[in-house]
Amino acid sequence: MKWALLLLFFIGCNNSEYQDFHDEQVAKILAEDRDNKELELIYLEEIMTAQENNDTEAFDFYMKEYMNVPRIKIPEYLKKDKRYFIGGRSLKY
Repeated sequence: MKWALLLLFFIGCNNSEYQDFHDEQVAKILAEDRDNKELELIYLEEIMTAQENNDTEAFDFYMKEYMNVPRIKIPEYLKKDKRYFIGGRSLKY
């Protein structure tokens, strides 16, 4: 009985440490995803401005930059996290 209680104690501690580690990793992923999406929004704004001014050079530059922004595939269950940033904007070509 004493060993069973001791085992349950250690399992509980490890679970807590795992949860802290998991939460920290989720926070890092969601922060990186947010940074990428905010950068995309900046580029989309510049693309729209270039379109309005018929500036093909700026349009091409910002479109290439936009396409090079890393995209992270976020699992559906993480999209429900309060730290998840939706981002996005409609763009008319």
